[in-house]
Parts: sequence; structure tokens; C-alpha cells
Amino acid sequence: MEVHVHSSTIIAQGNPNAEPSEVPFTIFDRSAINIHVAVLFAYTPPTPTNSALTEALSKTLVHFPTLTGRFGYSHRNRPCLLIGGRGGGALVVEATVASSLSDHLPLEPSPDFELLHPPRKEAKHLLQVQLNRFKCGGLVIAVTAHHKVADGQSMSTFFIAWGQTARGVPIDCLPVYDQSWLKPRCPPKPEFQHWGTDFVPIQPNQDGFTVHRVDVDPAKITNILLRYCSEYITAKLKANMKEKYTTFETLLGHIWRKITIARGLHDGEYTAIQVAVNGRPRLKPAVPSAFFGNLAVDAHAKASVKQLIEGGLAEAARLIHEAAVSIDSRFMQSFIDFGAMYEDEDLVLVYELHGNMLSPIVEANSWLGFKFQDVDIGGGGKLQAFLPSWIPVEGMVMFLPGVNQDGGIDVFVSLLEEHAQTLRQISHSLD
Repeated sequence: MEVHVHSSTIIAQGNPNAEPSEVPFTIFDRSAINIHVAVLFAYTPPTPTNSALTEALSKTLVHFPTLTGRFGYSHRNRPCLLIGGRGGGALVVEATVASSLSDHLPLEPSPDFELLHPPRKEAKHLLQVQLNRFKCGGLVIAVTAHHKVADGQSMSTFFIAWGQTARGVPIDCLPVYDQSWLKPRCPPKPEFQHWGTDFVPIQPNQDGFTVHRVDVDPAKITNILLRYCSEYITAKLKANMKEKYTTFETLLGHIWRKITIARGLHDGEYTAIQVAVNGRPRLKPAVPSAFFGNLAVDAHAKASVKQLIEGGLAEAARLIHEAAVSIDSRFMQSFIDFGAMYEDEDLVLVYELHGNMLSPIVEANSWLGFKFQDVDIGGGGKLQAFLPSWIPVEGMVMFLPGVNQDGGIDVFVSLLEEHAQTLRQISHSLD
């Protein structure tokens, strides 16, 4: 893919001479991984001009100021977001691609996608956008946003708002920043164990905690996209189970078993799955879906390889279901209280110690309920694809709404090349 970058612009917000305002990190921001999350939206022509999209983005960011902030330290010397003043802003890059968009459709994961983004490594801006114009007039909007600023639910709110502004219609769901829902009890009283699962224990070897870091050559890791139509999920997977589980729990149980088989793990080994759970509806009272920031935690399920494989899909779905429902209002409040007790500590995420090979762990995220497939930028063009960019971390799984399927689901999986080839072959088998 031949990509030529032509220009870049910084969209700044506020008075550069004013004193920046401080937005403290919540425990959910602190538990978000320290990376830029990159996604692609591909549209057929006709689409709005780059200047129209940039102007719409500038207007939209007025309502999403944290995306234009920068990392810094508060007056109490704690990490926070600084909004306004000098620095910050969102980066917009304009580029052209020598080929036609149709030459690349349907989009399949490729390391070439990195060319469609501004570099993520050591990025100076928390939000980066690259507008890639193809020879045919097609457009790929490539966006990276730092995870400590926003989770998937928040970014979907932003993308929908940007599309509405581009079409000249009012934003019907403005972001909410009120953190009063996230107040700890007095005194804080964590009821669950958050050391060793979410954060590295402060005391070395606490409760026998160990992590064996494994790094491999990123070139040995590949990304694949598995497509499941609604009929397959309903008639093939759900129809054979006595218990009723959600579509996500059912399909993820299927994927977990297939990845375990593709990895060639032995019966006596243990495999684990970490599932990101949206905490907004689980707190009491529930937090509005438009709350902007991070409000997700991981649910953990574990099984021996023999239990997972011999137990069938029903056992895998049950384990995932029980892990997910354990993230209730009590757990969420415990997590908030934990953050209050250790707000002065430099907490380290367990995830950051794993390296780029998670096996025998699977890290799963679902974007099914976030309406990314409804992002309409106007102009008459059609959304042809929505997916993450290249992820060089083995063991990552993303559930995406199928853009061109009636109720279908696309599953993005990152594995070692040889394991990915096996997974392709067995991904739809029912044994």
C-alpha cells in the first residue's frame, strides 16, 4: 500500500495563555493500558472533503476536551490530564493512497494499516486522525486515541457525535464528565482482591504472585478476521446448549476453545480468559452510557485445558458467564475504594508485565454494543469496514459488529502465525 502524507494540522482548544485545568485520573483510568488504540473506518465515495471533516472535528472536540489534553501532574503531584493552556490539541494528518479502495476490500488485517495512521510510538497527542484519500475517492479515517483518556464506550460516543456534526445535525448524546458516581465509601473498604489480578502487588511475591514475561518477534504474530453470520451463531452454537447464554458469551466460549486447540496446549495446562466488562450499567445507581473516560474492569475465568475442551461449548460459556456476572455493583464499589486507598501509589498493571505473548491467556474485548457501525459522516458514501489496526500482541480478541452482515459478528484475533493458520481451519467446526 503506497501512502503519501501531505500535511498535518493541530486542532487546539481553549486559550493557550490560560492556566490549564486538571482532570484527575480515576482508578479506571489508571487501570487502562498505556497505549494508543487504533481503528479504521473505510467509506466508499462520495464523502465530505477533508476540510469539512476537519472543521466538524474541531466543533466536536469542543464537547470532548479531554481528547485534546495532555498528560501531566496535578498540584498534588499526581498524574492527571491537563486541559487547555499550551501543548495538547488533536493531530490531523492528510494523506493519499495510490490504489483504489476497492483493491483492498473486504479489508483484512494487514501490517500495511500502520501506514494509514500517524506513528503511535511516542505520540505527542492523545488523539490522532489521518484522512486517507484513495485514487477512487474512497476514504479511510484512521484514528488513534490513548486508552487512559477513553474506553470503547466513550470513543463510540465521540465518533457518533463527529458524524452528526459532519452531517450538520445536532449531537443527540453529549458526553458526561461528572465523576460523582465514582466516589469511595468513607472509609474506603475494598471487599475483593485486586492485587495480582489487576495490579502488581506492592509487596514483592505477595501471595506467591509471579508473572513470566514472554516476548517474541512481532513479525511472528499475525492478525486474522473471522466472520460469523447470525444464522451460524443461532442455529449451530446456541441451538445445542440447554442453558441460555448471551451471543457474546456463547461465541467467545467457542473462540476460547478453538484458540486453545490452535495453540496446542496440553491437557494439564491452565488457560485463562480476561474479559473487559463495561461498569456503567453495573454501578448503583447506574452511570449514564455517555460518561466519558474509562469505566471498565476485567472479569477473569480460568480452566484446565482438559476441562475446557472436554466440557464443550456449554462449559466454556458457563465459565465466561459466571466471571462476567461477578462484576456487580459490590465489585465496582470495591474497585473504587481500592483506588482511594492507594491513590498515592504508583500502581503497576499486571498486563504490562506479560510481554507481547499472552498464551495461555486470552484478552477479550467486545465492541458489539458501541454502535461503531452507525458512524455516518455524510456525503452519501457507505461504511464498508470498521476494524482495529494491526495489533502485534498474541492472544488479543476483539468482537466487532459485522458492517456488511445482517446481525453478523466479526472476530479479530491476534496469534502466532502457525496458530492463526490452524484457527482459520477449525474456526467454524462444532467439535
